[in-house]
Amino acid sequence: MKLTIDNMNGAGETDYTAMLDAEAPPKIVRKLNQPPVLTAWLACQQAEIPAAAGSKVRLYRDSGGLWFSGYLVDAPQQNFAGVSMGTPVFRLLLNAEGEFCALDRRALSEHAAMGGLTSGQAVAVLAEEANAAFDVSAVQAIAGVGSMTVETGARWSAVAAQVADGARAVLTAANLALTMAPVGTVTRTLTDRDPGFSPQTLRLSVSGPVANDITVIGETEPAMYWRDCITATGAEKYFYLSKTAFKSKITELVEDDFCGTALDTTKWVSYVPAPLTFTPSGAKCAGPVALRFRDRLEVGGLNILEQTGISYVSGDGVAGGLFSGGFALNNCIAGVMMTGGNICPVINGIMNAPVGQLSPNLLYEFRTLVFHPEPIRAGQVYASSVCNGSGARTSQVWVGATHVVLTMRAIDPQNLSTTSAPQIVIYDGTLQDVPAYADYMPLWGLNLSCVLGHACATSYGAVWVQSAAPGQPWRTRVIGDVSAGAECYLASGELHFTAASEPVLNEQLEIFYRTAALACGRVVDPESAQALANNEDSGTRSMVAHVTWPAPRTSLDCEQAARALLDDLTEAGYSGEYQGWIGSLPPAASDLQPGEQWNIAAPSWGLNCAVIVREVEINFQNLSDEYAQFRLQAANDAAKPFTIHLVHAKHNALLTVVSSNLQDNVSARPAGLPDARITTWGATTMTMDTGTAPIAGGGFEVRVEGDWGWGMTTDRNLVGRYTSQTITLPNTGVTQTFYLRQFDASAPPQYSPYSSVLNLEV
Repeated sequence: MKLTIDNMNGAGETDYTAMLDAEAPPKIVRKLNQPPVLTAWLACQQAEIPAAAGSKVRLYRDSGGLWFSGYLVDAPQQNFAGVSMGTPVFRLLLNAEGEFCALDRRALSEHAAMGGLTSGQAVAVLAEEANAAFDVSAVQAIAGVGSMTVETGARWSAVAAQVADGARAVLTAANLALTMAPVGTVTRTLTDRDPGFSPQTLRLSVSGPVANDITVIGETEPAMYWRDCITATGAEKYFYLSKTAFKSKITELVEDDFCGTALDTTKWVSYVPAPLTFTPSGAKCAGPVALRFRDRLEVGGLNILEQTGISYVSGDGVAGGLFSGGFALNNCIAGVMMTGGNICPVINGIMNAPVGQLSPNLLYEFRTLVFHPEPIRAGQVYASSVCNGSGARTSQVWVGATHVVLTMRAIDPQNLSTTSAPQIVIYDGTLQDVPAYADYMPLWGLNLSCVLGHACATSYGAVWVQSAAPGQPWRTRVIGDVSAGAECYLASGELHFTAASEPVLNEQLEIFYRTAALACGRVVDPESAQALANNEDSGTRSMVAHVTWPAPRTSLDCEQAARALLDDLTEAGYSGEYQGWIGSLPPAASDLQPGEQWNIAAPSWGLNCAVIVREVEINFQNLSDEYAQFRLQAANDAAKPFTIHLVHAKHNALLTVVSSNLQDNVSARPAGLPDARITTWGATTMTMDTGTAPIAGGGFEVRVEGDWGWGMTTDRNLVGRYTSQTITLPNTGVTQTFYLRQFDASAPPQYSPYSSVLNLEV
C-alpha cells in the first residue's frame, strides 16, 4: 500500500509510506451513506510532520487503486514512543474522514422547500452550493424526493444522507466526484461451496415479521375544506373564523431589497450571461434578464409574489412571473408584462390586452396572487425493498382549479398619499391543471430595461376571500399587507378589513380556508396476520410510529409511509456479520462497499436470503493488501429499515384514525370537493354547488352535527344523498353547518378523504 498527504499548498502529494507503523497498520471503517473513516499511525523521529487539519490523505492499493481518499480531521496527534539509538521516536496518529468533508466545510443556507426534484437533482443542487468543484455527473436520479426543507447551518453530509436513505440509494465521494446509485446495484453471491467461505465467522440471526398493523403519526395537516358564508350587516370591521385555520402564520419564502453589490446566490439564480447591476434603487437590468428564485414554489394555498419599486425604462419583460417547463413567455403561468410602455396581464403564456400605461416618473408595484385549495399539492415519497425507484410509494398530486389575481399600484415619489392607494385588480380568474411546483421569476425578459427595488414570495396558508354586494357579481377580495394596498388580512382567527373595504349591508361574504388536524394513517396487512394466527395468537403485530424522514405532511402520506414499512416488516428479518480475508471475497470482488447486496445461498446452513451491506471494517494486518481482513455488518430491510427514519410513538385513544388495507389503491379514492360552495342563499332556501359532476354510480352525501357517520349504515346525522351537482336545501334562518363528501359506486362505497364544510351565518 501507499500513503500520501497533500497539504493543498500546490506542492502535491508527499509519500509517507515509509513511515507507516507496521505494528499498527491502517484501519478503514465505511458506513452506508456516511463518510468513511481512516485511522493510521506513522513512526518517525520528529514530533510533527508538515500536515494540518484539512490536508488530503490518500491510501493507495498495491495495484494503484484507492482504498481511501479524504481529509485529516485534525493535525496529527503526537505520542512519544521511546528512544532508539539515543534518538526520540514518536508515533503520529492520523484521523481522516472521506471526501464528504470537503462538502461540509461550508454550511448550507436555508431552502424553504425543495419540491418537484428527483433525489439525484436534490443532491446535485446541494453539492453545487456546498462545493461547486465536485463532479455530479454520476449522481443518478433514482426517485422523487418529495418535499424537503434545509435549515441554515445544516451540514451537507447529513442532508445528503437523508436524501440517499429515502431513495434507497448509496452515496459515495472520491476524487472530487459524487456517485449515487440504487442500493443493490452491485450484487454478490456467497455460497457455502465458495473456496474462501468462512463458516466460523458467519453470524446471521433470523427474526419473524415485526409488524402487520402500522399506525403512522405525522404533524399538523390541512383537513376539512371550510367555507364561512356570512351576510354582512354593514357594521363589521372584522369577522371571526368559525374554526382554526391550517397554517395561518405568514411565511416569507424569499425576500430581497437588492441593496448589496452582487446577486445573493443563496436566494436567486440568473440565467443570462449579462449580470444585474446594483444601484441604491435596487437591481438594474438592461437587456436579457431571467432572475429566478433558487428553490421551486409549491403552488398550494395562497402564495403572493410581490415586486415593488419598479422603475420602467423600455423593452419587454414579465414581472412577478410564475413559470413551468421552461423560461420563455409561453411557459409563464401568470405574470404582468411590461411592453412598450403598456401593462398587460399574461395568463398561460398569452398576453392579454393592455390595462394601463407605464410612466417614467412613477414607481410600480405588481403582485401575483396564486391560490390552490390544497396547501400541500404533492405527497412525500417512501421507498422500500419492494417499491423503490420510480415505483416508490407516494400519494397523488392534487389537481383542481387554481385562482389567480394580478394587481398593480403606481407610486408617485413626489406624492406620499399614493403610498396608501389600494391595489388595483387587473386580472381575476381561474386556471386548471396548474402544476404542483413552479418557478418564481421576479423579472424575465428578452430585452428589458428597468430597476427592481424589492421582491418577495410569501405563503399565507390556505385562505381565500370572495364577496358579492347586493346586485353585484362575486369578486375576489385582495388579501395580504393592508399597508401595501390589500383589502383585508387574517390575524388570530379573525379576518380584518380596511375601512375603505368593509362589506356593506347585506353583502354576502365567503371565507374559504382549511382546518387543522393531526396527520395520521393506519394500514393493516390481513394476509400476514392470518398467516401468523393460531389458537393462542390472533397474528396481529401492531406498531405506532412517528416518521421523522421523509416527514409525512398529510394523512395520505402517513398511509403511504405505513405501506412502505409493511412491505418490509411483514417479512422475515436477516441481520448479522461476516469476516474474512479480502482474497476470500466472492468471485470477482477485490473490495466491498456499503450498499452492496449479498445473496447468501448456504443450503448446509438452511440459508437462502438477500442482505444489504451496512458497514464494512477493513483491518490491515501488515502494510500490504494481501492480508487485509474485512468485517461486514449486513441486514435486509425487514431487520433494519433505513429508507424511513422513525421513532416509536404513543397513540391517543381519542384520536380517530382511518384504517385501510395494504392492497388498497389510494389513488382510486374519490377526490375531495374543494370547490363546493353555497352559490346563493336567501330567506327560505339555499343552493349548493358541489363543484364537480357526480361519479357514475356514486354521488354526494350531506350531513350535519359533525364530520362523522360516513357510509350507508349511519343515518342519524344524514341530510341526504344526492346524484346531482346542484343541491337545494331549506334555510332555517339560523347558523347552519353542512358536511359534504363524495362517494363512488364501490360496494361498500369509498369516500373522499376530507370533508367540505359549508357554514352559513345569516
